[in-house]
Amino acid sequence: MITKIASLLIFLTIGNFNLTSEKISQTQDYDQYCNARFGYCVDYPDFLKAQPESPNGDGKIFINKKGEEVLRVFGRLNLDPEGETISLERQYKMDVQNHLKKKNVITYKKLGKTFFVISGYRNGKVFYQKTILKNDAFAFATLQYPTNDKEIYDKVSTEIFKKFK
Repeated sequence: MITKIASLLIFLTIGNFNLTSEKISQTQDYDQYCNARFGYCVDYPDFLKAQPESPNGDGKIFINKKGEEVLRVFGRLNLDPEGETISLERQYKMDVQNHLKKKNVITYKKLGKTFFVISGYRNGKVFYQKTILKNDAFAFATLQYPTNDKEIYDKVSTEIFKKFK
């Protein structure tokens, strides 16, 4: 009986280090980043480290403990180079085409009234992009992570994108 308990404790201890260096609990703490220039906010898990805001004030990158980019948020006016307004539908179609040109595998896409979502796989990583139309600008949030970290990031991605406004 003691051997079974000891084996179980060893298995559970080793299992905790097997998935990733990130830790997540049922009550994950979140921090919030709000962008003054484009007026969007995003909640992100506190195990990601926010980098300084970009020099032009459009957004931030968030990295994991390994120093890898995991989350990127930024804003951009919804104008093309000629100064014409880009509709949400047009941006959606352009982004889908860009993902396909890069040979990304799209597993889900949805166009709503004020947002769109594109998700799938690229270069051994899961990606999830949500774009919202806010006033005269687009706000983009892209989460990407290795497929072997899917269990961890699936739990926080819902929270990140639910509150991305």
